[in-house]
Amino acid sequence: MVIGVGARRGIGAATAIRAAAGGLHVLIAGRTQEKLDSIVAEIASNGGSATAVVCDSTVATDVDLLFSQVGERKLRLMLYNVGRNIPAPFLQNERELLTGHWRRCVLGATLAGQAAVRHMLAQEAEDHRGTILYTGASASLRGKPLFAGFAAAKAGARAMAQSMAREFGPQGIHVAHVVIDGVVDGEIVRSGWGPLGQLLLRNKGEDGALLPDEIAATCWSLHRQPTTAWTHELDLRPYREAF
Repeated sequence: MVIGVGARRGIGAATAIRAAAGGLHVLIAGRTQEKLDSIVAEIASNGGSATAVVCDSTVATDVDLLFSQVGERKLRLMLYNVGRNIPAPFLQNERELLTGHWRRCVLGATLAGQAAVRHMLAQEAEDHRGTILYTGASASLRGKPLFAGFAAAKAGARAMAQSMAREFGPQGIHVAHVVIDGVVDGEIVRSGWGPLGQLLLRNKGEDGALLPDEIAATCWSLHRQPTTAWTHELDLRPYREAF
């Protein structure tokens, strides 16, 4: 299951396609039916299977409906990939902006995590009941000017993932937090940011941005880790990116 799927050139879609290639039936959730349908079609054209569900991850009834689609299948992998890093000067972090960050990064992540844990614990006991992944950002680790609200929410999600890992790891659920530290060469930057996005990618230069398919490959490798060597947190960045 991948929550937070938009355009094909994005982390959510890329991970869904990788999971389907690995033999899983994939439930993909996002806000736009048309975008979801295009990913389902691509997965099907490559011999995989997927189901699209329009979902607002911050609404409990939407999340319940999404997880009801698991049916009799086992829930093996869940990726939560929701968040919008909207910059704002500290004094302009109004209640609506702060609440939006918190709802997407913490509330939605909690609702999805609770539902995933319930499903995995109900499955037949085994060493590895399933994997729950959360995508983070450099803001998960440190706050920078203009990103106080986003950083506070992302740091909260990271702390939540740590708590989950410590509570449910001994029960066979692998919880991991993937820090995406750098610009992602995806649809949001290329189209959503307009000329600014194109300029940013040009300034980064060749191999200066993360590629969604490569992030997806790392997520899949986390899911495939043996139980004797689980990673809880890793960070991904281009070799040119300072840290």
